[in-house]
Amino acid sequence: FTVYKGTNLLRMDAAAKTSEQWVAYKYDAGLKGFSTDLTARVTWRDTGGHPQAHQFGGVVNQTLSRVKAQNRLIVAESNGGALAAFPPPHTFFFTREKDTNLGYVWYRKDAEGRFAIGVGMPEREEDPQYVQNFALYNAPPGTVQKMGVYFYASPDAGEPARQAVLAFTHGDTFKPVAGYKTFVNHFHLDFTGRQRASGSLDTPFQDLIAMKSLGLNVIGLSDFHFELHANDAGALRLADQKDYFEASRRASDKDFLVVPWEEPSAFFGGHYNIIWPRDVYWSKVRQPGQPFVDEVPGYGKVYHTGSAEDVQKMMDAEGAYWYHAHPRTKSTTGYPDLIWDKPYVKNDRYLGVAFKPGMGQDNSEVRMCDWRCFDAIDTMNNMYAGQGLRPKYAIADIDTYKKGPEDDLYANFPVNYLKIDRTPGPEDDYSPILKALRDGNFFVTTGEILIRNYSVAGTGNQRTVTADVDWTFPLNFVEVVWSDGRKIDRQTISATDLAPFGTKHFAIPFDASGKAWVRFAVWDSAGNGAFVEPVWLNAVKTTTDEGGQRKK
Repeated sequence: FTVYKGTNLLRMDAAAKTSEQWVAYKYDAGLKGFSTDLTARVTWRDTGGHPQAHQFGGVVNQTLSRVKAQNRLIVAESNGGALAAFPPPHTFFFTREKDTNLGYVWYRKDAEGRFAIGVGMPEREEDPQYVQNFALYNAPPGTVQKMGVYFYASPDAGEPARQAVLAFTHGDTFKPVAGYKTFVNHFHLDFTGRQRASGSLDTPFQDLIAMKSLGLNVIGLSDFHFELHANDAGALRLADQKDYFEASRRASDKDFLVVPWEEPSAFFGGHYNIIWPRDVYWSKVRQPGQPFVDEVPGYGKVYHTGSAEDVQKMMDAEGAYWYHAHPRTKSTTGYPDLIWDKPYVKNDRYLGVAFKPGMGQDNSEVRMCDWRCFDAIDTMNNMYAGQGLRPKYAIADIDTYKKGPEDDLYANFPVNYLKIDRTPGPEDDYSPILKALRDGNFFVTTGEILIRNYSVAGTGNQRTVTADVDWTFPLNFVEVVWSDGRKIDRQTISATDLAPFGTKHFAIPFDASGKAWVRFAVWDSAGNGAFVEPVWLNAVKTTTDEGGQRKK
């Protein structure tokens, strides 16, 4: 058990290690021995938000009674207090392609007058379409896997206890921060097709309504993935794009922008997202004799691409950018590593990789997506230091499918907080979004930790890394990570002495002599995190081993 200063929160962990290869697992965890004489019932909210309760008046349970509870939270309630049980809000979840609430908390009547409560991962995916994508946790040989559950003790009744727990995730929303707008990309919703099927492009779209309620300001869609006429060379794709653009405009609102982007995954290698500053008509097919660009009645300028060079030329002409989705796994296995030497990667139009944790979720790691995401950008920034390029970044990205208000969205959503004055309107240019991304003027968070006013202050070799940080869960550590172009190093500062729900101005002296780049991150006791993007310091090119690659 771990208890934390200044809060009624406690954590229970089991730890296990294996030397076997290819081990995947799941776990259930909880407390038993509750007496119905003292603790008469358990309460929760169902996926529709309605209060529910169970009073153990029935027979003894033979298995865990899994509850599809809103916010992943169940409460044992008595007349004199309550005890809530819930999992870590993000690291408990390995990546799925659906956000369906499968039931992550449970109760069990063990005997007359005795019961247990806890958390757990169900046995399988419910939707037959995605049943083979139920990945489980990854246990590499020799790693110590931590399997955690949180409890929160309260002198109050069940609902006040529930609200106290929800404060740790801001009520499962992304808290507004002055001077920033929230943005996340990569949703395969069949948006255009479903809007057409509804009979009107004006139909309110449940998926977007659900995401808007999280506190999101900008949502990037990714139609043309499995639907529409993605690989058509002409009229069919253009008609699809026209409806896609128009439906996105109509789905937008004040301080809420829907942008019609795409995961084309053609020519460059691996899966990737293109983000545009405006609506652009183009195809991924260039037929023999077809011009690179022409004017098409009813659509205007249309690009036809048949190679990586064509796509690069189109992005240069239109001011677009791209980044890899789910690096080093799925259909991006081996990327970006395999194309580090390509001119379209050694280019400022290439932003970096998606921060998409949970794919190969390893509960021994203290940093989410450590090798797949951070190692990828750190290695590239070592390789490209001093070459006149901008840094490569890790950009929060989702990559999921159809969803609704009843789904458990927050647990699977890291987001970007862009430093922009306002959310562009549906008739505006999207350039402020792209500029913030290209300039690195954003931070990424799972939601519980917020970073404001970050800077690397000072000149010459004597610098100070400064940031104002807000958090909810008790912190674990903050870190400054840097490299001289060859070796990555870090200063890790314990923050376990800080109480939960805190705010602190960090000012960390930093010797920049011989350093190429630096970045800053904050991680809490639940594995939640927030980080800013790397910035160049003295970006002098140095020789690195094996083409600049940092070994895992």
